[in-house]
Amino acid sequence: MQAQTLLSTSGARHGTHCTMGVPSHRQIYRALPCRQQRRHIAQIRAQEGGKDDGAFDDRLAALKAAKKQAPYGSSRKDGKAKDGAPKQDSRMAKYDFSGETVHWEGPPHRGDMAINIALGTTLLWLPLTVASVTRGAFINFIFTDKRLSVITQAPWKTERLDAAYQEVKDVKTVGRGIGLWGDMVVTLRNNDKIELRSLPKFLELRDYILKRREELAGAEKMEPKSAASKGFS
Repeated sequence: MQAQTLLSTSGARHGTHCTMGVPSHRQIYRALPCRQQRRHIAQIRAQEGGKDDGAFDDRLAALKAAKKQAPYGSSRKDGKAKDGAPKQDSRMAKYDFSGETVHWEGPPHRGDMAINIALGTTLLWLPLTVASVTRGAFINFIFTDKRLSVITQAPWKTERLDAAYQEVKDVKTVGRGIGLWGDMVVTLRNNDKIELRSLPKFLELRDYILKRREELAGAEKMEPKSAASKGFS
């Protein structure tokens, strides 16, 4: 009886009213001072948060179990092989590049680098100068009788792009440096594009690509006929 009287008295001080009988949580909360109210709220939230923490722990354990089942390093990016080599196109794998003869090999034209270095004194041209010096130092072009290759050997990137002449769909060139060099874009049948910038002898190499494409395509058409004639003999 004295406890109920004390609660009703403290509730009256804070402008609250208490009913007779067992006090509810709201009545006890209103009867408490401000500091005790905050402490009471923290206790209630801690009790409610315990349930959420338990559910969170269950979800975390399920994720860890699922991660253990998957092999380490597996992801959606399956384009690369296990040994780190880039995945080749299935159509490119059927071509045999053994015994090929190099028709022309060399870096980008040095005239492009010289002009860009001369113009690099202006801040506006400086990015183009850096790009030209990078191409001249780390890129090499190779044209054989079976394919064209663009090789990049930079400290931060090592890459080799190969394209068989049979896969070439279109070749476009733009002259640079008064026709001494030019840029070439080779479009393949799968719509991939290979860019060759500051290429020396770009017109001669363009004609060579188209010529070899026709010769190799004609040779592939003649092979089934020769094989069939040998079968009947």
